[in-house]
Parts: sequence; structure tokens; C-alpha cells
Amino acid sequence: MDIAKVIKVDPVLSSQILKSVNSPFYGLRRKASTVDQAVNFMGIRAVRNLVLCLGVQDLSPKKNSNFPTDKFWENSLRRASAAKCIARKLKMPDEEEYFTLGLCQDLGLLIIIQNADENVKNELASSIDNLNSDRIIIEQKYGKTHCQAGGELFEKWEFPPDMIEVVRWHHIPENASGENLKKAKIAFAAESLCDLLSIKNKHVAIDIAKEALNNLNINTDELTTLLDEIAETVTHAAEMLEIKVGVQPSFEEIMKIATQGLHDLNLNYQTLTSKLEESLAEQQRMANQLKILNRELERRATTDELTSLPNRRAFDEGLNAEVERSRRLDKPLALLMMDVDHFKIFNDTYGHQAGDVVLQIVAKSIKDQVRGCDLPARFGGEEFTVLLPHTNLEGAVIAAERIRTAVEKSVIEYENNKLHVTISIGASITFGSKESRAELMLLRRADDALYEAKESGRNKVMTKDFIIK
Repeated sequence: MDIAKVIKVDPVLSSQILKSVNSPFYGLRRKASTVDQAVNFMGIRAVRNLVLCLGVQDLSPKKNSNFPTDKFWENSLRRASAAKCIARKLKMPDEEEYFTLGLCQDLGLLIIIQNADENVKNELASSIDNLNSDRIIIEQKYGKTHCQAGGELFEKWEFPPDMIEVVRWHHIPENASGENLKKAKIAFAAESLCDLLSIKNKHVAIDIAKEALNNLNINTDELTTLLDEIAETVTHAAEMLEIKVGVQPSFEEIMKIATQGLHDLNLNYQTLTSKLEESLAEQQRMANQLKILNRELERRATTDELTSLPNRRAFDEGLNAEVERSRRLDKPLALLMMDVDHFKIFNDTYGHQAGDVVLQIVAKSIKDQVRGCDLPARFGGEEFTVLLPHTNLEGAVIAAERIRTAVEKSVIEYENNKLHVTISIGASITFGSKESRAELMLLRRADDALYEAKESGRNKVMTKDFIIK
């Protein structure tokens, strides 16, 4: 299909394409006067991305709402421009793809807000001024983050799988797979640079931004140049897409605010120290409070908020440690991978809150059936895992059957409905393996066994005598 012919049918879209290609964003020396010329210069991918950029703006809340639409789209432009500039610096192909990715990676917030009550809308709207990691914590209180909502939206729109994965994991790039890992790192770095441009606590944001750039092997000495490029791209893109933005802060202005923030923080620390010196009892109280806060921070970092089980990060750390211990002591280590059967039915029939209740009951059943030395965890979604140190395959099957039976016997009452749930379990084992990738092999083989359990009827335990020597 000739895309130029399709565009020419729509006079509004035609004028927008011509306006865009002739804007400073593209920097043409000779102006394009026809849609054919514009499409030939921009290329199909850039035209497609531009049409998408224009279309997604319709997702914004109505103008009479309390949602700061202008600020949201300005931040989206900052992410898009940052992603494009980073991709250019890294000499990645298809810069326009990264611009569109950055522009769209926070669209999930608009989806969440569309389905929220006024109090939730107001809290989510105000969170735009927060550090991105704090925004995630606020969103998790309502069951879904903008990353998850964005991934679901892009799946519905049938976006390319790599774009869906990057949007879903741009806050946890290490969870992206294969070639998408670098794309997710670029998206996270773009998010961090947006924070540096937008939030007040710049002394915190600048360290996060530098670390994100370091993870992409970009020298932080280039931050000044990079921010100037981003500011220029934001300005031109805003003109092209008719999005209202303010004057973008320079690196010098950012550093001035960051320095003042550190100065204020230091003054606050000195004031606190003075007060502590006045009273030993107060000093002890503050120290105890700090310990509590540190424990809480550690708990949040390693605990799944919904089920109170250890999260994926805690599981990964535990897996590495237990495999090493198995190797050192030449003792068996078993892994159970579990998946709630027909979980989608609970969400589709009774709603996502019912699905959350199911996950909580399953998590409790698992926790009640394991030993103190075992490590149960929520692996992700409706998947759970249990690490069983000093356990052979026979012992792993016994433990798995105990868990499976406990889940099967549980009765979940939800809004006058009694829900019955089952799980499928796959088991694998390593026995002092010297294999450098024993952790990955253990996971893959347990996952294969889980797949076989589900394919052969569900609500059962399967193994293939997966011993990694």
C-alpha cells in the first residue's frame, strides 16, 4: 500500500505531516511541498511513528480534569528526546523508534487514571512530580503500575513484541531479554534524565541519571552536552507535535539546584546533629527509628507487596547463594516452579481484585507448607517458586505434593462466591554442579517440567529426573 496515498486522503493528517517534516526537528534545507516529498524524506518508519505520536495524545484526560496534561506530555517529550539522543550517541539504528518508545513508555499511567476514582486520580496525578521509583510504589498500591498497564495496552494495539517488552520492563531493565536489554536500559536512562529535568530533588536525581548512563557505557562528562541536545530536541518536537512546554533547564541550572539541595540537606543534618547532642535519649530514639526505616526499605526491596513473599530479586539472590552452597558442600538443591491453573479465568470472571485474593491464598498455602530453611517466592504474575536446600528429587516431589494438596483444599470466599484453585508444579535438582550456568539450567529444567504438568492436565507435579551434575 502507498502510504502517501493514504495520508493524502486525510487533509488534517497531510498538513500535519508537511508541518512536521518542515519543522526544525528535521532541519531540511529545502522545504518539502508535497506529501510524497515528506514521506520520501522521513521514511515509512518515521511517518508511522509520527502518526502514532499524534494519535496517543487523545488518551489524555479531559481538559476540565485535575490531571496536569501539559506537564505529563512535556515529561513524555523529555523521555522521548532523551531516548533519541542516547540512541544517537550509542549509534543505535532507527532513532525515531526510540523517540516513539520514550514518548509512549508512560502511557500506562493514563490507562490507570481512566479507570480510577477521583482520590486515586489526584494522587496519581500529583505523583508526576516524584522520582520515578517513588511513582512505582504509589501505583503499586492500586494493583498495577504504568509499566504493566502500558505493556497490556501495546499488546492490545498489537505493537511489535520487542516494544511491548521494553515498555513493560523499562523500570527494571535487567528483566528484559536478549537484544531488548539494551533498549530497556536506554528507556530507563531516558526516564532518569527526565527526572533530572523535572523533579525538585535534583541532588538525588543526578546520581541516578549518572548511574543509568554508566550502565550504557556513556561517560557522565558528556551529561552537559546530552542535556543541551535533549533541550533542543524537546523544543523542536513540541513545536512539531503542538505540545505546550516551558523553557528546558540547562545543566548549569540543574547543578545549581542540586548543589543548593545538598546544602539544604547538610544544614538539616547539622541541625539534627545539634539536637542529638542535646539529648542522648533522643539520639538513641532516632538511631532506633533509622534502623526501622532501613529494615523497611530492605523489606520493600525484597518483598512482594501483594503476597508478602520474597520477590524476584530476593529469589535470584537466594538462588545464586544456594547453588554456590550446593557446589561447595556437594549437597542436593531442589527447585519447584509453580503456576496457578487457569488464573486468567478468575480475573475475567470476578475481576482483578479476586485474582489478587487468589494469589494471596496460594502464597499463604505455599508458605505454610515449607520448612524454615526453604525459600518460597513470587516469581512473577501467577508464578511462584520454592528453593529446597539439602533436598533430593524424591524429597522435592513430596514437598511439591504437600503444597499442591494444600492449595487444592483451600476454599476462597470472595463476594459470596467460593473459588477453588489448583496449581501445577515442575521440579528440578542440582547436586553440587560445577556448571557455571547451573542457576539458569535449574530454572529452565524446572520450567520445562512445569510446562509438561500443565500440558498433561494441570493440578499435578512433574519431573524428568533433571539432575545437573
